[in-house]
Amino acid sequence: MKYNDRELVRLGEQESDLEGILHHIKPQQNDWTDWYQRPCFKERYFKLINNLLFYYRVEDKEEPLGVLVLENAQVAYERPHRGIPFAFSLIFKVNDRVKDDESKHIFSCRCDADVSKWVTVLKKASYEYWRSQYVILKTKISMKTGVDPVLEYMKSKNSVSVERTEVKRKAKETKPTFYSHIESSSFIAYTSDKNSATAHSENDTIDNLISL
Repeated sequence: MKYNDRELVRLGEQESDLEGILHHIKPQQNDWTDWYQRPCFKERYFKLINNLLFYYRVEDKEEPLGVLVLENAQVAYERPHRGIPFAFSLIFKVNDRVKDDESKHIFSCRCDADVSKWVTVLKKASYEYWRSQYVILKTKISMKTGVDPVLEYMKSKNSVSVERTEVKRKAKETKPTFYSHIESSSFIAYTSDKNSATAHSENDTIDNLISL
């Protein structure tokens, strides 16, 4: 994901889906079996916007320290450990494989309700999740109706587009009802003298146009 600092700050200013203070451990290069024994948690302010998890210093929420893109990630509860009873993790895939020592973020909350709230919301934040929900819903509708709802929608959308095109084409073919003052005057002069048109010479017609 490419971005610059200004874009990142602007995105972080949007309304969040969930935000609050969490204690966080970044991925380590060592074995994670004793992560709870290491005093390396840092208190950060997290802000979830769509599938982007921004984190800030608690005392400075103006500019984010970084952002986690919640794609190719697994959200899971962590077993209660001594001194840290309320925790969950984010594990990111590395080269299509999950390696805890390279990709696991640990988060600690203040209570079990906070853990459940964060885990529930984070699981629904990714594009992957909503795509799976779309496939499930599409399959259910197809099984009940016998038709593909997406194809039906596209057909109806295309038919409306064709109708609009036909309306526009007919509108272009309609004869104009506006005439310039010269054309109108010429037409009036012609109709008023229709019975005696043969008596007028070409010079008379030119003189009438000049007098306009």
